[in-house]
Amino acid sequence: MAKKVSALSQYLNSSKSLHYSLILTLPAVAIYEIGILLLFKDSFFELRNTGEILLRSFFEYLGLTNPVMVSTILLGLFVVVMVRGYKIEKKPGIHANYIIYMLLESMLWGVLIFIGLQLFTRLPLQIVTMQEKLSNINLAIGAGIFEELIFRLVLIGSILIILERGIALKRGVSVPVAILLSAIVFAGFHLFMEVYSFPVFSQRVFGGILLGSLFYSRGYGISVYAHIVYNILILAYSW
Repeated sequence: MAKKVSALSQYLNSSKSLHYSLILTLPAVAIYEIGILLLFKDSFFELRNTGEILLRSFFEYLGLTNPVMVSTILLGLFVVVMVRGYKIEKKPGIHANYIIYMLLESMLWGVLIFIGLQLFTRLPLQIVTMQEKLSNINLAIGAGIFEELIFRLVLIGSILIILERGIALKRGVSVPVAILLSAIVFAGFHLFMEVYSFPVFSQRVFGGILLGSLFYSRGYGISVYAHIVYNILILAYSW
């Protein structure tokens, strides 16, 4: 007789999956890319986050600098991977209530991360005009999407492959090492856009550890929205 799975276990397992993560994330990607086209239509790299700079640098290397084309490609890739993930995972339909639960859970994690990181330092932000506020809200959304994509989904996954398949580390060791290394790289990349400050750098490392742990335990979608909520709380705290 098959063991009955509780409703909570079903939610935790399903919400962590790739296709649920991308279903949750796709509206944020669309909002962000539309915002980029409206707010920064004359600049390809204006006010970018570290994760997206890496992606758009790659597009620029390929000669793809048209903002509409790049936004369309990024949205298309998210849709393709979402559909492909759904087929691979063979899930029986989509539970709309899971999306609501994922949003609420993400808000909770975002608030907790915000509270925890305030123990380090308050980020020095000076936002005056309404244009700056809109731009920074848009940036907060983009940072959640692309920094979680690059530094958690891609980087942690790549480090785990190297540690487990390359040097045969056990998962109990490889996971914390991968999360720590990705957090250090995450903090280091911010130095391309800001002057080094130990309190800020240590805050970013700790934030990377928290987000990396959240990504590993709860999936890409929830880590994206928790990151977005954290960023928006930082902005609201600065206003």
